Order: sequence, then structure tokens, then C-alpha cells
Amino acid sequence: MNRSITPVADWLLGPAGPQRWRVAQSLLALGAYAVLALVLAWQWRLDLISTRAALPLALAALGCGLGFVAVMRSGLNLVLHRRFGIEPSLTLAQSVAGLFGAVWVYLVTGPTRGAALGLMVLVVVFAMFRLGPREALGLAAAALLLLGAASRWLTLTDPFHFPADVEALNLAYTTVVLAGVALLAMRVTQLREQHQQQRTELQQALSRISELATRDELTGLPNRRAILDQLATETARQARKKLPLAIALIDLDHFKRINDAHGHAGGDQVLRGFAHRVESELRGGDVMARWGGEEFLLMLPDTSVEAAQQCLQRLRDRLRASPFDEVAPGLQLTFSAGVTGCLGQGDIDSAIERADQAMYRAKEAGRDRTEAS
Repeated sequence: MNRSITPVADWLLGPAGPQRWRVAQSLLALGAYAVLALVLAWQWRLDLISTRAALPLALAALGCGLGFVAVMRSGLNLVLHRRFGIEPSLTLAQSVAGLFGAVWVYLVTGPTRGAALGLMVLVVVFAMFRLGPREALGLAAAALLLLGAASRWLTLTDPFHFPADVEALNLAYTTVVLAGVALLAMRVTQLREQHQQQRTELQQALSRISELATRDELTGLPNRRAILDQLATETARQARKKLPLAIALIDLDHFKRINDAHGHAGGDQVLRGFAHRVESELRGGDVMARWGGEEFLLMLPDTSVEAAQQCLQRLRDRLRASPFDEVAPGLQLTFSAGVTGCLGQGDIDSAIERADQAMYRAKEAGRDRTEAS
């Protein structure tokens, strides 16, 4: 049953998303206009309204509703939003049209015109979930002005059937109701804005938490957890496309001496500076992560072990050409590295272990060098 309904709903409402909801809301408004047309037909059948008065109003109401549905379904509202910044739901335009329709009903329905006052309130209530406080107040004020003008017209053209005192009472009662609705609309808007602010703050907090969970706070590099996830993703791609993948473990030489000589603040500067210098030399798909302490893991997709060794040599050349003067004039930094190839997802742990052993061989062989495994 649901499968048979879905194509019809897609044809009528369009694809899922915000625009689909806008089309649905415009169809709901069209339904309200259709009900109004039926009520007018009922009044006509009871001889409470003439054909001359009922037919144009019914046709105008249905035409207005169909027009807004067509605008939404065609996407013209999105074009207006992009070009002129108009709110894509066209709430204000639909509300103004509804107010004019309610006033028209008030003018032509004679003894049942009091029901039209409820239509005005309905329009303002419909709009208050989308419009801001100023727009809601402006809409309520416009409703009162239109009603006042309509009442004045009726009392001037037919004072016997539309006594001024009765029209004044209608206007007074409507003022009270619309004032209450306008205040409620302002409160709803405030709650909506508070909810939006809280939602934004929550999204920012979640983004920050996610970043803290995957980023090293000191260097800004991916942390151990993040690089392991990226390795899993990259090895899956490697297996599909049969491409090489190299992994290197890097250990900064004599980092303890730097900490002893320049303090932990100086050591932190060196770590940040090293991360910045290395990242500036990497390709777009290469990823370096802080593995722990002064150790870093470098992932080099589409790279053989020999090419990875050349990459590490370029990094050494970059460090030699860029001393850490921000910590101490002429301070040079070297590193020892172990590099290996990773053969797939099942080889990640073994590859890291091989790179680690190769790195220790490089340190034992005198540091400032790379060993392959």
C-alpha cells in the first residue's frame, strides 16, 4: 500500500526536503480555500448570499490557493529567494492574500460576516510560526486597518443593515483577539529563536567534541584514533584499486634535550612547528598524525616504500632549511623514521609494528635517518 502511495506523493509534493513541506503547506492552504468555497455555496443555497457575490469570491479563493501551490511546486519561490532574498515559504505573501480574502468575505456575506473575523485570526496564527515579531505585529495591524476600512465602507453604503455601533463592536472585539494573538506570536518567535540558538550551540559543542576526539589539541594533527580510522578507510580503497600504501613512524631526535634546555613550553613550540613544517610539504592525500609524545605517524597513499623514503628525505631537507628560531636562534631538529608498506586492512597493526621496529633501527644506527622494512 505504501509503495503505491509513494509515487503519487512524490509526483504531487516533489522530492523529500524542505521544499516538499512548503508544497504540503500550500496544499493545506488550498484545502482551506476549498472549504471556504463550499461554505459560500452553502450560504448561496440558503439565499444568504447572491451568486454575483459568492462566485467571484469562491473563484478568487481557489485561484489564489492554486497559484501558491503552482509557485511552490515549480520552484519559483526558490528563484525569488535566491534573487531577492524573499522567504521561501512566502508566508507574508500568503498571509496578506488571506487577509484580503477574509475582508472580502466580511464585505459580502451579510448577516454571517462575523465568522470572517475568525478567518483573520486564523491567518495571523498561520503566519506566527514563520514571521518575526515585527512582521507578526505588522500583519495584525494590517488586519485591523483592512477591517476598519471595510466596516466604514459598509456603514456608509448601507447603514440600515450595517449599523455603525455594531461594526465598532466587531472591530473592538477583533482588536482584542488580534492583540492577544500578536503577543502570542511574539512569544512563539522568541521561543523559536531561543530553540534555534540552543540548537546552534549544541551543534557547535558536538562539533568541538568530535574535533577533540579526533584531533591532537597541541598540534592540530589527527590523533591516534583518527589516523587508525583513516588507515582502515584507505586500505579498503587500496584493496579495491590495487594501489600501494606506505606508513612511516617518525620520532624526533633528542627531544628530551629540547625540553630540558627550553622547557616544556619550548618543546610544545617545537612540536607545533614540526607539524606545521611537515604538513606544508605533504600532498593532498597524505596524512600525518601525532602518534604519542614526540612520535608521529605518516600515511602516504598511492606511494611505494622507495617513494616514501624520498618523501621523508624532502622533509629532512625542509627542517634543515627552516631552523626553529622561534624557540632558540639556529635550533635544528632532526628525526628518525621507519617506513614500510601496508598490504591491506588485516595488515595495519603488523605494518605499524614493522615501521616501529624500523624506526628503532634508525635510532640505533645514529639517528637522523630512515630505515625501511
